[in-house]
Amino acid sequence: MKALALFFLLSLYLLPNPAHSKFNPIRLRPAHETASSETPVLDINGDEVRAGENYYMVSAIWGAGGGGLRLVRLDSSSNECASDVIVSRSDFDNGDPITITPAADPEATVVMPSTYQTFRFNIATNKLCVNNVNWGIKHDSESGQYFVKAGEFVSDNSNQFKIEVVNDNLNAYKISYCQFGTEKCFNVGRYYDPLTRATRLALSNTPFVFVIKPTDM
Repeated sequence: MKALALFFLLSLYLLPNPAHSKFNPIRLRPAHETASSETPVLDINGDEVRAGENYYMVSAIWGAGGGGLRLVRLDSSSNECASDVIVSRSDFDNGDPITITPAADPEATVVMPSTYQTFRFNIATNKLCVNNVNWGIKHDSESGQYFVKAGEFVSDNSNQFKIEVVNDNLNAYKISYCQFGTEKCFNVGRYYDPLTRATRLALSNTPFVFVIKPTDM
């Protein structure tokens, strides 16, 4: 019954998203409006997500949702560091390890919803790319999209992500991005790039709904 409820809930988030659709700001609930603000973000085992430790962020539903998040270089002709964040095509691929660090309190031990976080990939890279693993948002003029890109840490860009609860009972979440110095927040969703045939993370009206898996599973 729980699996059926999860499928129904998440199917609302997995409707096709036009390639060049515009996205609108979303209103995030203040902490006092939801009891979940008192509950840390939980992994699929129901355990608290620990700040600074490694996790996989994987689509919450098999099939149309794909698998986990990966850091790749979509432009094979480029000598630059891998910077593109994609959703793996395979349901069985958990993706690359990701570390979540609370932006306001780097000493925090757990990750709380609706608070600013820094996301970074924890993968092996060469010396030139070792710091180019932090999430940020970058506009792509060709597609008109705002993609999640990995690069060096920039506080006004890297610290502006939040994990939001989709359902308290299912440990399913989405990510929002809030522009620095404003109250405008946007869903982080999926965008199918026809040029690279990859599903990329980008600002969208339709969020990417995921669960969090410990890397030692």
